[in-house]
Amino acid sequence: MTHYIDNANIEQNLTHVSWSPTITITPTTLNGTAIFTNTTGCIQEFTGTATGFKIRLPNAQTLTTGWKYDLFNSSTVPIQIYYNDTTTLAGTLLASAYVSITLESNTTTNGSWLRWGAYTGGTASGILNYNISSSTPFTLSTGTADTLIAGMSLTPTQGTYALWYDGSIVITGNNTVVRTTFYKANAIWTDSLRTIESSVSTFNTTHSTIAIIQFTGSELLEVRVARSSNTLTINGRSLIMIRLGD
Repeated sequence: MTHYIDNANIEQNLTHVSWSPTITITPTTLNGTAIFTNTTGCIQEFTGTATGFKIRLPNAQTLTTGWKYDLFNSSTVPIQIYYNDTTTLAGTLLASAYVSITLESNTTTNGSWLRWGAYTGGTASGILNYNISSSTPFTLSTGTADTLIAGMSLTPTQGTYALWYDGSIVITGNNTVVRTTFYKANAIWTDSLRTIESSVSTFNTTHSTIAIIQFTGSELLEVRVARSSNTLTINGRSLIMIRLGD
């Protein structure tokens, strides 16, 4: 009798019976880099809370096609993954997430990699969300300059984002103008500027702004507010960011 062994049986025998890979656990460090080579273990887990940590993929020409890494980000922040040239972003591994990457082509040092999992890289290949909110009253009664709203700032990972901010406000005093806007890296994002003017002595309403902004991964986003006179109080408020692509 002729016996046939299919790919599934071969994979089961090799992967699940005789091959027992170890897991390499690496604590993240502030702005540190994990440099992969052709001797790096195939299963990698990253832990910790440090920001700015990166992975550099190996020189693809030192690998055979089909080379695979399973990456687990058990840390609390996203990890950026770069190709071997150190400047081209391959994507971002989300916090508390997993990605599997497999070398499809090794004709260049960067190579071409296939990936599956909670990984963002390129338009529509994944979504990264930020959602921060506060219900602690924030009061502004002096000065007319744009002022950071308490709790409404963060440094997002690299990418282009759609941003929404909305807050419940109380203006004490008639004919008071309030403006809300986004700031990126301490500079006003002018197309996000929104104004409203009170029409009664105690004016209760909501105030919001939206924008699409690109970030490099090191730029601080802030929501700032200003009022022309009298007293402004912001109660419940939320900032939502959704990553659209690179």
